[in-house]
Amino acid sequence: MIEMLEGNAFHLATDGTSYVICITDTGHAEHIYYGKKLRDVRASLTAIREKRYMVQRSAVPVNEDNAEIDLNDTLLEFSSEGKGDYRIPLIAASWGESGERTIDLRFREAKQGKGVKLALTSLPIAKDRKDEAETLELVFDDRKSGMRMTLAYTVFPSLDTITRRTIVENRGVSRITLRAVASAQLDFRSSDMKVTSITGKWLREAEAIERRIESGTIISESRRDRSSAEANPGFMLTDGRGGCYICNLIYSGAHRASFSLTSDGMTHIVWGINPDLFSWDLQKGSRFESPEAVMAYSEDGQAEASARMHAFIRSSICRGEWAERMRPLMLNTWESVYYNASEDKILEMAKGAKGIGLEGVIVGDGWFGARRSERTSLGDWHVNTMKFPSGLFSLAQGIHRLGLLFGLWFEPECVSDRSELYKTHPEWIIGRSAEENAGRAGKEILNLTLPAVQDWMIETLSSTIDRCRIDYIVWDMTRSYSDIFSQMGAWDGGEFLHKYILGLYTVLGALGHRFPSLYISTAASGGARFDLGMLSFSTSALISDDTDPMDRASMLAGISMLYPLSAIETTVSPSPNAITRRIVDRDTRFNIGAFGVLSYAIDTAELSRVEKTAFKAQIEFYKGYRMLLQFGRIRVQEKGNRTIWTVSNKDRSVILMLYLQRELKPNSDEEKLFVLDADEGYDYRIFARSHILSGQEAISYPQESECYTVPGDALRWGGISLVEQVSGNGYREGMRMLGDCSSRLYIIRRIED
Repeated sequence: MIEMLEGNAFHLATDGTSYVICITDTGHAEHIYYGKKLRDVRASLTAIREKRYMVQRSAVPVNEDNAEIDLNDTLLEFSSEGKGDYRIPLIAASWGESGERTIDLRFREAKQGKGVKLALTSLPIAKDRKDEAETLELVFDDRKSGMRMTLAYTVFPSLDTITRRTIVENRGVSRITLRAVASAQLDFRSSDMKVTSITGKWLREAEAIERRIESGTIISESRRDRSSAEANPGFMLTDGRGGCYICNLIYSGAHRASFSLTSDGMTHIVWGINPDLFSWDLQKGSRFESPEAVMAYSEDGQAEASARMHAFIRSSICRGEWAERMRPLMLNTWESVYYNASEDKILEMAKGAKGIGLEGVIVGDGWFGARRSERTSLGDWHVNTMKFPSGLFSLAQGIHRLGLLFGLWFEPECVSDRSELYKTHPEWIIGRSAEENAGRAGKEILNLTLPAVQDWMIETLSSTIDRCRIDYIVWDMTRSYSDIFSQMGAWDGGEFLHKYILGLYTVLGALGHRFPSLYISTAASGGARFDLGMLSFSTSALISDDTDPMDRASMLAGISMLYPLSAIETTVSPSPNAITRRIVDRDTRFNIGAFGVLSYAIDTAELSRVEKTAFKAQIEFYKGYRMLLQFGRIRVQEKGNRTIWTVSNKDRSVILMLYLQRELKPNSDEEKLFVLDADEGYDYRIFARSHILSGQEAISYPQESECYTVPGDALRWGGISLVEQVSGNGYREGMRMLGDCSSRLYIIRRIED
């Protein structure tokens, strides 16, 4: 709900939060409050609004009549340059023949309406599936330059989420050069805030880093042509009183979030497109729109803030027919055959997949052109008849006859210099030529700013999807730019990277429109495009190329702070792991992988009898709890050597708990499990998932028997005292026998009356 109050004040209210803005006498947008919902904003406004009387000697007043208003020391909805606000600006521009940089935007009007404000371009925005959203537009004009800026706020009441966009229009001089157009700004009168960002690198994605916001500025940014593994666009803020703000950006390109603590004790946060890699020539009469920023808050801390953001993503970001459907259990052939895929082998693996209960097969890299290594054939998206003599349609038909979904891997944005496409259209690559762009393993990036490239990509992929009745595609991207120019001309004033992302969204949007039931999985050198922009067109995304379960456990703990389990792809892969060579038992690989969208990367044609039985039991268990494991509420607790995850359904009648031991330590302390999501009014039964063991495994790792009936309050506050582990004093029947990298998965179910 949006309330327009007396005195140009605005209350953006969700079911649980309030966001309050006032327009000052000078026409600036003052940020008053964002937090737990206020019962009566009208009655509270005078009390909670900052008071100003003293004129500081170092301040630059807005004007003589308002000498007490110092923009540099005012909580604002946007900062700009040239009028005494020296903080990082939300908007920066140059205009006029002299390159004037001063922007003096003053309030013009406010508009309120039902629903969302449609995007001007192919940029994705949050959807109003609940038919409840309202949008407030605050319009500001700069008289000298003719710039008009609109701050568009959309409120999603039942989802406790607010989104923001910045729209800039040139209504005056012949040209305005935009140097920065961020999506959102948050100012707090607080010097006690911490930020948690998600960082990392290839094979080490999704590391959660918490830092105190201290004097100076913290920068979290991507300087690539994608959101990157180095800095996810999302972040969390804790306010020192137990509250948590969770923020994100619906964008897949170069982005930046800055977190500053000013000398006045103000925390100043700005996030959006990375201004170092952006500029935009705004001709008279034209407009530019920023990506949409997303904000949610909970006074109950990070777990509740995450739950609110997860619900918003599932409802307003995820696309098409798969938005609320359970995700299928797929077999990915890549780690079993790599480039050596063949028709007979894939069909043999498909039969094995069917036998253990999997629901589809994804044929990985190597099925097209003359592909035998990473150096050839990207762009030649026609089947390799040496490997698949009956053709792709016949392969798909054979898999469909088994009752399985058929999936295919693509890397549409790249082209090999040893390919038919490159020979035909060398002008389509980003860069000068293959000879001058050395060191790229023969791989170039197609220039998606060109309409011809977009059209070719849409038609090529559509033809293959339609002809072969493909159910599932993996959209991968495994390299970043180096030379940002095309053969048609040089760097175009900083617009290229943003135009590239718009081109990408155009292609993905067209495919989604043509094939609404198509499952799209996205990847980029692992998890380098795990963002809300890609999830606006896809169903789920890969976290990493590293499928080691212990590494994935750390990654999921990080990425699940910002994204729901239904978007996070997980994998049960062989042991020893192909990346780390780490040996992890079969059940732990499953227990970790079960939390999210599970797939298998095993050779189903070469399984032993015990393996078939064990994997089949895992898959049956997953199917029985799939709704919970993909759409439940996750809570992650790290306790030194232990990782504890719980996932619960809405009424907390069913909870699954992962107990993960990273290292066996002799003579370990007695342990208790506290189930924080248990409902105190229920009685529960808790027991461990049974394992399927071979004879030797049964001797080495016997299954202990732990089963308890516990009231919910005791489960939450008293905790379950676990049976002792074998840790150097000999084994006695019933003891838990866990080694390094081992786990248990506990089922906690309400006892019905």
